[in-house]
Amino acid sequence: MQTQSEVDWIPMQRSGALNPTRVERIVMSTKTLTLSKIAIATAASLGMAVSVSNIAPSWLAAIAPMPAAHAQSGTPKGQGGPGADRGSKGKHGSSTDSGSSGSGQGGPSDDSDAKGPKYGGGGSKPAPGTQGGKPAWAQEGIPSDLELGRLNVARAPSHVLDRSLADALSSMQPTFYNQVLAIADNASLNMDQKVAALQALVKSTFADTSIVMVDSPLQNLALYKDMLTTGQIVSSSGTYDANTATRSLLLAAVFIGTASDKTLPVSTATVDAINKIMSLTLPDGVSDVELGAAAEAVRAAISEAHG
Repeated sequence: MQTQSEVDWIPMQRSGALNPTRVERIVMSTKTLTLSKIAIATAASLGMAVSVSNIAPSWLAAIAPMPAAHAQSGTPKGQGGPGADRGSKGKHGSSTDSGSSGSGQGGPSDDSDAKGPKYGGGGSKPAPGTQGGKPAWAQEGIPSDLELGRLNVARAPSHVLDRSLADALSSMQPTFYNQVLAIADNASLNMDQKVAALQALVKSTFADTSIVMVDSPLQNLALYKDMLTTGQIVSSSGTYDANTATRSLLLAAVFIGTASDKTLPVSTATVDAINKIMSLTLPDGVSDVELGAAAEAVRAAISEAHG
């Protein structure tokens, strides 16, 4: 492609109007003009590059602030979040810097004992008989090696015992319990004879279906508690007063002896444990030793009758 200067030069050369000196000047002028344009274009390009390099950091930061921050600070990015200039996030608490955005559960304060809430502390204590703290029997030193078997149901909640009592009072048959009171009131018999007569009566319930006694451990223990609390048993079939020490002893022996396991002997320790668990006190004239022996006699009669 010919430049404008070359085009102008051709006719001049043909016409002979252009001498060699003139031609040389024109060519040099043309080369100078061409180089000037190239220089201007190059300078403009370099200037744009310089300008772009000056604004690059802020421009890059605008579209990718987090990588730019890491590139400037040199801080590696870990599990806790971005660099230190943006705060750190960890599970043990927030950063103390004003720019921190971390959050977590945190640890105990300086005045904390780091033990957490516990029963018996500065807060209110639950009322006796309600949930919270330890039950009475757990604080009374019941021997850990004492086997209670079915009698462990004495630890049932009060509402369970109340329901069992209602069931027992509606199903009690007067024949058996009236005979227990009759044995207790028989002045011609000493205590050993009365206990022996009670054993015979218990065994007869396995042969005579008309003589029925309550068999459920929960119901018997509910009757035991009701008798020691009110001094009598008021059922749908009649009222059984425990108004003497002997009546109380024999009725209590029936309730505990029937509630216990057939193969687990009843002792004085057993009676003491039941009373501690249920927060009961024996009536005047009745000892835990006497009740343990009489309840064991009932249990042995049941075990023997079962065969």
